[in-house]
Amino acid sequence: MSQQSIVMLMMGLELMVNGLVVAGGAFWFYVAPGSADGQVLVLVAVTVMALEMAMGFAVATALFRARDVDVTDDASELKG
Repeated sequence: MSQQSIVMLMMGLELMVNGLVVAGGAFWFYVAPGSADGQVLVLVAVTVMALEMAMGFAVATALFRARDVDVTDDASELKG
């Protein structure tokens, strides 16, 4: 978490969560290979994360346009 750029920080977090979801889906397939519940869960989780990242990028873009903030140190000083 040493990145200063808001976009790079969001991308790193997304990659870590995606890895966790894929590992969970693979484990679920190993435990119960006959059912497709794990695959459906992974599909739903990836869809939700894509929507969450779109909203996060929209907030980061609005923050940059309004206050010219593109690093996490400057964004931490924002209040209400």
